[in-house]
Amino acid sequence: MQPSELSDLVRAPCKACGAQLKFSAEKQKLSCDYCGNTEDIPFTKSNLHENPLAFRVEDRQLPNAPTEEKRLFTCQNCGAKTTVNYDAPTITCAFCNSKNVNPDAQKTRLIEPAGLLPFRISKEQALQRFKSWVGDSWLAPSDLAAGAMLDNLHGIYIPFWTFDAQAHSNYTGEAGFYYYVPVQVRDANGKTVTQQQQRVRWEYRSGSHQAFYDDMLEMASRKLSEQESQVQEASRYDLKEIVDYDPRILLGWEAEVYSIDLQESARKAEEQIRSREENACASQMGGDTQRNLNVDTTLTNQTFKHILLPLWICMYLYNGKPYRFLVNGQTGQIAGERPKSAWKIALVVFAFLLLVLFFYWLGKR
Repeated sequence: MQPSELSDLVRAPCKACGAQLKFSAEKQKLSCDYCGNTEDIPFTKSNLHENPLAFRVEDRQLPNAPTEEKRLFTCQNCGAKTTVNYDAPTITCAFCNSKNVNPDAQKTRLIEPAGLLPFRISKEQALQRFKSWVGDSWLAPSDLAAGAMLDNLHGIYIPFWTFDAQAHSNYTGEAGFYYYVPVQVRDANGKTVTQQQQRVRWEYRSGSHQAFYDDMLEMASRKLSEQESQVQEASRYDLKEIVDYDPRILLGWEAEVYSIDLQESARKAEEQIRSREENACASQMGGDTQRNLNVDTTLTNQTFKHILLPLWICMYLYNGKPYRFLVNGQTGQIAGERPKSAWKIALVVFAFLLLVLFFYWLGKR
């Protein structure tokens, strides 16, 4: 890559030694790895604007959306697209752990992030969280904490969309209320006995419900979609701490480029809103049971933001088998896989069966 091609890359030379500065999660400043000098970086919140969702995509252009041009590295092994520091001679992919030499970066026009959450959990802190978490399960093998071998802990900014919308719903349906009537029936011995039988009294109901949905979070990484439940568990971010997007905060870190586009994510967010509205209308309609519920929801004032959220991605090996885990880069919360001990599971099952037999024996006395 020629020097002229690097003119659009972010440079933050150290004022003391001239080396490239990196953003430090522990210090919350730009920091030099060589001389230890630090420089403050302002965290502002003046550009976190909502963007109207009504825009078009024409010939891969986004004329009605805020965009920026970025250089992207595409992993030769798994195809993941990230923005990286180009002074690095090699790049290890955060998703498949393959090593890539002299990456070929292409300019691509993308919707610009409105904001991001800076990393607050450093690599050392993430390692400590992992060590505490990996052995903190009674069903895990006793030697898991000692035998788990980490493989390439990677800090990366993951793309997300947030959506706002005002929902107004009208509903109709029938609410059912249980009541009981005495009925004469014959028991197993042929005797006539009186039993209480359940009946339902139906009442037609109608009404409306409205709510404002603020910052509904949708992950925009297709590479992590197979781990979506883990991502959701680890994605309990405090979005009030989001600051304006500043590329200097990404120095020393990687950032994945969104692979789930705005339209697809907006559809998912709308489906979630409509589902929540249906549940809210059902709750408002009342009754012991319901039937023929019909909800008509209209969404207005729909807006979006593109944001980047910090996540540590890694895998560890135990008895030759890989297990993945994630660490929230803001809070340190962990979500991941842990192997289970076969003999401990067998012990739990055996204890449960003994308990069942004990209560059965008590009932026979």
